[in-house]
Amino acid sequence: MTLKLDLKNIKILNILNENARYSNSQIAKKVKLSKPAVEYRINRLEKNNVIFEYYTILNFTKLGLSQYKSYFKFQNLTSEDEERIINYWLNLKDAIWVVQTRGRWDLTVSFLAKSNYEFGKILREFMNIFSNFILDKEILMTESSSIYPRKYLGETKPLEFVYGIPIEIYRLDEIDKKILKELSTNSRISIVNLVKKTKLTRDIISYRLRKLAKENIIIKFGCELNLQNIGVKYYKLMVRTKNFNDKAEQRLKIYVSNHKRVVQILKLIGSWDIEIEFETETEDELYQTLTELRKEFSSIIKDFDILRLIKVHKYNYFPF
Repeated sequence: MTLKLDLKNIKILNILNENARYSNSQIAKKVKLSKPAVEYRINRLEKNNVIFEYYTILNFTKLGLSQYKSYFKFQNLTSEDEERIINYWLNLKDAIWVVQTRGRWDLTVSFLAKSNYEFGKILREFMNIFSNFILDKEILMTESSSIYPRKYLGETKPLEFVYGIPIEIYRLDEIDKKILKELSTNSRISIVNLVKKTKLTRDIISYRLRKLAKENIIIKFGCELNLQNIGVKYYKLMVRTKNFNDKAEQRLKIYVSNHKRVVQILKLIGSWDIEIEFETETEDELYQTLTELRKEFSSIIKDFDILRLIKVHKYNYFPF
């Protein structure tokens, strides 16, 4: 069932995506509603499964981790087998993003690992169990990525962050890990509940949150949506490039950063060079965007493929 959003709900989702830790009072002031009205609307959005998760984006590069992306094409499997495979990744801490897709691949999984050896071990253990069901697979490494706000939801605070750039490693201690574990999939958790769950004091939690933000470990508290429940489709454009120098890369990034339907662009190492993620209401809108993109960047785009992302099963940047 697709839920029709009114302007107030769209504004609330936009604010939650900007910073999911805004209080109901702060949101109420921004959207010009009462605090109880905002609380009612957010509860309804959660109950109707529009809001998938309140996530926390961490700068994992500063934690000494790299992102690896695996694409799997299935064969000879039942729906129960597919569920077993998905549950395998859901229960594996190193898998941060698990998504069913349609097109060339059936499942996309992103991992965080400290080294190629560590990632190879993760992949081998999976293949040892499920190789009979895997017709094909592809592995890519993320060199860097820029994430953009959902501009199609309306006016929003500009935000772009890039991960993947080599920087000094930050060492998390056990107190940091306790706090981030709770925030990773519930960034709206109250300080009171954080105190209960972590057994830490309010002052310690508040100090650590400020420190983790100052050190650029916590990048963003956001709101992930079940897009299909609001009539939005999620696509990934995979691109092979030609003549892709620094100037061409910068021109492409400027173009996509200003596009209201682009939410992320990734620079990759592997058989594909670029991924661009779009969220559109119709396929016609997607292909119109694709036509414009190919026309604008014909000197850069050598080949492309499109994946439709059907269902996000996991979104958790905290692999500890």
